[in-house]
Amino acid sequence: MFHNKFKNQYSTSILRLRFLLFFLLLVCFMRTNFSQWIKNPKENNQLAIETMDPINISAADDENGGAFVFWEDNKYGFQNEVYFMHIDDNGRISFRADGKKITSLNGPEDNPIISSLLSNSAVVVWKDFTDSKSGYLMAQRVNYNGLLLWTNKGIEISNSNHDIYDYSVSTDNLGNTFVAFVDKEPKITGDYKVVLKKISLSGKEIFAENEISLNNSRIKKNLTSVVPDNNGGAYVFWLEVIDEKVILFGQHINSEGKETWERKPIEISNRFHNVLNYSVIRADNSNLYIVWQIQRADRMIYHQLISGNGKPLWQQGGKPVTEIKGSQVNPVAIFSNSSIILSWTNDFNKKKKIILQRFDMRGKPLWGKNGIKATQALGQQFGQHLIGDGKRGTIISWIDSRNDSTYANIYAQEINMKGEQIWNPDGLPVAINYNSPKSYLNLIPSLRGGAIVVFKNRRNGLNKIYAQRILNESSLSARISQLAASVQNDSVKINWNISNEKGLSIYHVERAVDSDTLGLIWKTIYTGRNKEETYKYQYFDSPDTSGTLYYRIELIDSNGNTQPSDIARVDYFGQNSDIMVMQNDPNPFVDSTDISFYLPSPDRVTIEFYDSHVNMVSRVENKLFQSGENHLKFFAQGLKPGIYFYRFRCEDYVEVKKMVITD
Repeated sequence: MFHNKFKNQYSTSILRLRFLLFFLLLVCFMRTNFSQWIKNPKENNQLAIETMDPINISAADDENGGAFVFWEDNKYGFQNEVYFMHIDDNGRISFRADGKKITSLNGPEDNPIISSLLSNSAVVVWKDFTDSKSGYLMAQRVNYNGLLLWTNKGIEISNSNHDIYDYSVSTDNLGNTFVAFVDKEPKITGDYKVVLKKISLSGKEIFAENEISLNNSRIKKNLTSVVPDNNGGAYVFWLEVIDEKVILFGQHINSEGKETWERKPIEISNRFHNVLNYSVIRADNSNLYIVWQIQRADRMIYHQLISGNGKPLWQQGGKPVTEIKGSQVNPVAIFSNSSIILSWTNDFNKKKKIILQRFDMRGKPLWGKNGIKATQALGQQFGQHLIGDGKRGTIISWIDSRNDSTYANIYAQEINMKGEQIWNPDGLPVAINYNSPKSYLNLIPSLRGGAIVVFKNRRNGLNKIYAQRILNESSLSARISQLAASVQNDSVKINWNISNEKGLSIYHVERAVDSDTLGLIWKTIYTGRNKEETYKYQYFDSPDTSGTLYYRIELIDSNGNTQPSDIARVDYFGQNSDIMVMQNDPNPFVDSTDISFYLPSPDRVTIEFYDSHVNMVSRVENKLFQSGENHLKFFAQGLKPGIYFYRFRCEDYVEVKKMVITD
């Protein structure tokens, strides 16, 4: 009896150990989120699951139509840490759906800023407080597949007990990363200095001295900005207090780490104004465009074009952007078609409107004297971002308060090179989830002149990161619609529609099999040509495998552009003679989900449900099911959003799968 009791306890312990090990593997190698772009601007794509309150959200272009997304979050309730994820052009998550930490250090981590690097990688710089109360500056390069490329910890940019703040990062076309920051000695009368560091693609510091120190003095400095010259050097800018005025300064450092403009940094703004903020972009191969906001009764914006050798090309001290009434704030600029497109927010009589203006290389306005408005809609618009549209114009996105909602929505517009609004004059709705706060707006280019908008949104009491893709024809809809798959006897029937057909196009029917890997591997099972006389299509597949199958259609138009469909899923058992357990559907789910499984003969089944802390939340014990296909409905009532697991047991057969409850 004692022997049997010990044997039962031992077997139970082994089962628990196997389950815990499997749980850890699932957490470490989180399954890819298979969802693609949602076409409804009231819904949008939720990017990261299990976020608590993401802040400092930023996104970078991967140069292949996708995006890197970084954020800071306090997931576990005791300290903030920095996470990242990657999505491709089709909205698919490339690795862990809950994000991956940028470092193996224990943190806390603070204020990540990013720079896109070469194709499919990005660099992030942050402050880490693992070994220092004042915080070390750290850097990491990450790949689209989730790899940490500069060791698991990252590399130290600063390791002194000095105060480090106001840092910036940028990367040149050779893969060199430049980090500029303000370093201050900890004592009250300590010196301030602007420091520049250069890091190679492999994570090695390049300058012989490891850092370049600019303008070391007791004068307060802040707000650095660094722009590569694409010849191995960089331009560095910062604000400095002179005679109680905040002045914008700049200097150039060549590839050897030498200052080239003058022995002293050059003054870009004049000494009659206080500079509040500024931004710098490369205007062309030899010039830089700088725009800044000054403090006075009505805030004004000045701008300047300077040559590569530091000479102002417009009037000394810069020239005002506009003379329209009100305060001019938040200048944002891009370089397009040998000219500069500048946007800003005009605040007049407490009504905020976004203005755009195009300037030639002499500073002459090209879109009328006062520029154009981003939208003709009533209400207030602010917080805009700009990118090029690939057609010599610009795509702009902004926060927009125009209805009775307490909180604003997100809209977008395309402006062509003539200053004409291409989309609806009121703007294209991007995120219009009613009465929910939105913030941390990011706008990055996608393929074929489109854009991806990334933002934070609080819905149903939960703070999440969302994204939406905008196509360059202003459509949020795919050309392939109403994809459906269903099992019919031993085949799978696939139906879909193709709308807006123009000329002959090729389509691929693709299939993937569910597995606990980092992603789906798609296989083309049929290739055909669409015909303009019909828009409805169907195909019968005879799968050579059983399990959860996914189908999609990829359309290739006459110009070689590809457009994938949404994904359809079926549970296919075929002529199977073994026990099979399918992934629950839908997954993620809100209220309920269906679990399918196949039994070769009638048998008793136990299914246990656990939360992410391995606490059992529900159980179906020793229930008799018939042979063949069976279904079990699981209800999420009373359970919080998050990751859960279900363990299926039938005699000696055990299988564990992950499911996600969302809001």
